[in-house]
Amino acid sequence: MKKSIIISILAITSFWSCGQRSNSKSVGGEVEFASEDSLNNNNGQLLQHNELARYIYTDTTYTTSTGKRITIQNSLPKGGSIEPNGNQYFDASGKFFAFAAFWTRVINETNFPLELNINFPADSFTIFSPKDSYLKLFLPPDTFTYDKIPLYNFGITGIKSFLDNNFNKATTLHKTINPNDEYVFYVAALTYQALGTPRAALILKEQNLYYEMSISPNDSGIVPCGMITFKEKMGD
Repeated sequence: MKKSIIISILAITSFWSCGQRSNSKSVGGEVEFASEDSLNNNNGQLLQHNELARYIYTDTTYTTSTGKRITIQNSLPKGGSIEPNGNQYFDASGKFFAFAAFWTRVINETNFPLELNINFPADSFTIFSPKDSYLKLFLPPDTFTYDKIPLYNFGITGIKSFLDNNFNKATTLHKTINPNDEYVFYVAALTYQALGTPRAALILKEQNLYYEMSISPNDSGIVPCGMITFKEKMGD
């Protein structure tokens, strides 16, 4: 079933071109956006991964009321096909879907274990402007490592089999990120009847997570996808 409820529709001009980093600024609730470039801090962690910096699309640090920080980085896309030989993805009915791979890095700079919970439902999302177009999101189970960044689709393997087996299923992620630790995971996107330049980002508002997706010049939107919680109350 297509999900037609959209949290918000954003202007295409709000998305940055390839190679630029976004540092959003907004206030709301316990967690707020901070306008600082985390590429130069995090105890130098990022600077150890030169390939990582080349693919960062957004790099946002969220600061809690007690001054603790959570950084979320989202990649530019790779893909266009599910395999390096140009093979495209078709569902069981023969419909063609454009494919793009992304990764998201979550860095826990607080003193408490962070619970990351993401759910991409089986529903499709009607967030693009062409008639009958829609988006489907998935969480491939492949383990991310930094040496995979230069590879095709960031090193995700067995894409066709994974999408065939999960096309009409929800995919979920539950991960505990310890203090001063990080976790990087993949996101796979399929779009139907919406071709263009894709951009995507996991964003945090208070404790709620949203996935922001655009296909220029076919508009964009945000869908709710989970939350971040802590095993101990923040500020204790």
